Amino acid sequence: MDCTIIGPKLGLLRDRIFMVTRTDGTYICARTFPKLLLIQPSFDEQYEQMTLSAPGMPDIIVPVADLFSVDPVKAWVWGQPVTATDCSEELARWISRFVLKEETGLRLVFYPLDIPTRPVRERQHVKLTARDTGALHNSTSFMLLTEASVEDLNRRLQKPVTAQQFRPNFVVKGPGAFEEDDWKWIKIGETVYRNVKPCNRCSVITVDPETGIRSNENEPMKTLKTFRMKPGLETPVMGMQMGIRTEGTVRLGNAVYVGY
Repeated sequence: MDCTIIGPKLGLLRDRIFMVTRTDGTYICARTFPKLLLIQPSFDEQYEQMTLSAPGMPDIIVPVADLFSVDPVKAWVWGQPVTATDCSEELARWISRFVLKEETGLRLVFYPLDIPTRPVRERQHVKLTARDTGALHNSTSFMLLTEASVEDLNRRLQKPVTAQQFRPNFVVKGPGAFEEDDWKWIKIGETVYRNVKPCNRCSVITVDPETGIRSNENEPMKTLKTFRMKPGLETPVMGMQMGIRTEGTVRLGNAVYVGY
């Protein structure tokens, strides 16, 4: 897989380039609409066409290759304007029917650029730069987590979770729990990354990605708050946000080198 300034890339597929918005262009996510996690994408061999599937809905095709030539529309992430193109009226109806059970209300938009365009929102993190903000990401194009960190958390939980619940780009096997907190530089395959900020967590982690159901016990957020709070942050940390400094190719099983 190629890793670029806006995230991992396979053909036309790039990380976090699709976003569901309200009709005024403001984004929504699984914090308020957990059912979004039940929408599953699949792709053709060239990654030029995406098929969306969801429980109780007919599959629908998204012609990714065609979206680069569509006129831009207004869209916002965290109040910041982003470049986006609208995927179609048909897809807007499909998303609205599944999430809202209505004919209108939501739209699906696409990020057509190869560079980040948003300024830094979290200015308290001095290592985070505008080149790190990615496509339609919350903070950065890359997030890393170790297997041991997930295992440590699971020993404290009654119901285990998987790394998928935290949506990392990279899951690293070998280091001890939470060692990634202290890494400054990371080399994976041909690529080099800077640790630019801890990944402080929101309530999305309380939604089971397999069922789209939120935890009645507010887990694993409740447990993380007991031992993973950091000075200056209002929510617990799990993993780290990275900015890419050398682009290139990574492969499953690559060795990971770190600098402190």
